[in-house]
Amino acid sequence: MKAEEAAAVFNALGQKSRLKIFKLMTKAGEQGLTPTQIIESLGEMPRNTLSFHLNALAQAGLCVSERLGRQIIYKAKDKTFKKAVKFLQKDAESE
Repeated sequence: MKAEEAAAVFNALGQKSRLKIFKLMTKAGEQGLTPTQIIESLGEMPRNTLSFHLNALAQAGLCVSERLGRQIIYKAKDKTFKKAVKFLQKDAESE
C-alpha cells in the first residue's frame, strides 16, 4: 500500500459517522447491511448523508456495494483497513 492510499483510508475513517458505519459493516461481516439497517443502527440520518458517507468509504476502498434483488447491500473491505495498519507498522519498524 502506498502512502496516498493509507492516507485516504485514515482520512475516510477520521470522520465519526463514517467510522461508526465502517464498524457496523465490519460487525455484519459477509452478510453486509442495507442502507435502512445502517440508518436504524445509527439513529436518524438522512439518506443523502448516508449515501455521501458510503461513497467516501467506497472511494477509500473500505466498502463495496452489491445489488441483491431490489436491495443494495454494503460490505466492509477489512483487507484495505488491515493493509493500512500494516503500512503504519512497517513504517514504524523501519524508523
